[in-house]
Amino acid sequence: MVEKKKVVVFLPKPHKHDYHHAMPLSVLSTTSLIDRSKFDVQVFSATDRYDFESRLLKHAKDAVCFSVSCLTGYQIQNAIDMIQKVRKANPKLPIIWGGWHASILPQQTLESKYADIVVIGQGERTFAELTERLASGKSLRGLQGIAYKDQNKKIVFNKPRPFEDPNNFPPLPVDLINVEDFIDDRDELRELVYITSQGCPFDCGFCAEPLVFKRMWKGLSAKRVGEDLQKLVKKHDVGFVTFSDDNFFVSEKRVQEICKEIIKRNLNIKWGRVNGRTRQLINMKKETWELMRKSGCADILVGAESGMQEGLDLINKMTSIEDTVKLIELAREYDIEITPSLMVGLPFPSYKQAKSEAERNAITEKELNAILDMLDQAYPTKDYFEVLLFVFTPYPGNPLFQKSIDLGFKPPKKLEEWAFFDIEQQNLPWISDELYGKVQQLMDFIFPYSCNKYLQRHAKGLKPIHWIFHKTALFRWKHRFFAFPIEHKLLMLFRNVRSILRR
Repeated sequence: MVEKKKVVVFLPKPHKHDYHHAMPLSVLSTTSLIDRSKFDVQVFSATDRYDFESRLLKHAKDAVCFSVSCLTGYQIQNAIDMIQKVRKANPKLPIIWGGWHASILPQQTLESKYADIVVIGQGERTFAELTERLASGKSLRGLQGIAYKDQNKKIVFNKPRPFEDPNNFPPLPVDLINVEDFIDDRDELRELVYITSQGCPFDCGFCAEPLVFKRMWKGLSAKRVGEDLQKLVKKHDVGFVTFSDDNFFVSEKRVQEICKEIIKRNLNIKWGRVNGRTRQLINMKKETWELMRKSGCADILVGAESGMQEGLDLINKMTSIEDTVKLIELAREYDIEITPSLMVGLPFPSYKQAKSEAERNAITEKELNAILDMLDQAYPTKDYFEVLLFVFTPYPGNPLFQKSIDLGFKPPKKLEEWAFFDIEQQNLPWISDELYGKVQQLMDFIFPYSCNKYLQRHAKGLKPIHWIFHKTALFRWKHRFFAFPIEHKLLMLFRNVRSILRR
């Protein structure tokens, strides 16, 4: 019997003090076409639910390659830390980078000493062919979808690989992981993450999606989704499924068919966190909304993005503030929550005309107040499930990246520097520390505690404290009062102490 060659793949943790609790979909999908009769595939995710590091290093000693998949930010640092340890165990092991960051900046990634090969874009077929070549010692010349360093350390770009229908790929190889390690809790239901499509046909000005998938989109068939969900739900007693698609609602017909599959198979689940665009959702038929409610749709994540029409136009969102409010009211009729995702600090042209820090701050203050005004209109009783707010993040490959550079943003020059480029703190020259503080206060304290369902999320034994926090948060929101954030600091202190005690 021929001994199988070993392939080790790793999904780094997203933040320094956070671990992955969701299924590592990105690395599972890229291993789906590997010939398991030839290869022993080992998949690891940075989780605190098992000792992944010692097991990973053990398998890396005799592997044919080590692959990491990263978003921009701390995942890069965690990947580099692991690569350094892997290279001690196996100094000649080829290091492969995939995922969003490497696909956006393959040249810069390969300029790092921590990268030998980059898989660009959709990786399923590319990674399978790559492992075959590495195992057999064949040249990487001509292998579509990669860039690599040749024997002379020269960076070589092969032809891109055409975007392929994911229905051509087998189901996620969940047998490579212990699924129970990635079951989370959502409203006392066992939650699992799943994905039904790849890509997005739209071109929002802040998004890197058009650079990676070239505005293409393909979705799994409804039957395939139904079959996958039935296996996962029944085997693991799942009560809530989170769909992590970049845009679930591209095809309304497919949405209807997926809902019918869930109903027909009597899955009895709730599902949500599903991503959609405002105008798409508003234009859907009543029949679709009814099917979504009947099949268990609980909430939809919507890129509302801005409370200013100027902001929506800047990012080419093709919608309006009125549309956002209308969508929230429409979804309420079907008992479906809308979670708006918003951002401040967009690179408006008016920043160029601002002559002082006070004038720049006035622009961001106007932007933030417009968001709160829109939320007041959409949620007069604060009956939302969640509100997400971020500071704008300039990513390479989209129109707003260059606009940000024009305003003084200095992007990192090498892979290692991007590790410290985080969605919560980018040091944009037109954004003050005060605004970052307000965003954190809103996300950590004011939004969660202003919600009329705030008690559902907190320990009943501390009800008097939570009641005080609730009233304080409502006052701060109403009066746009962010000074002396004592409650926010107390809350964060409590969370930090609790986190230390749980380690």
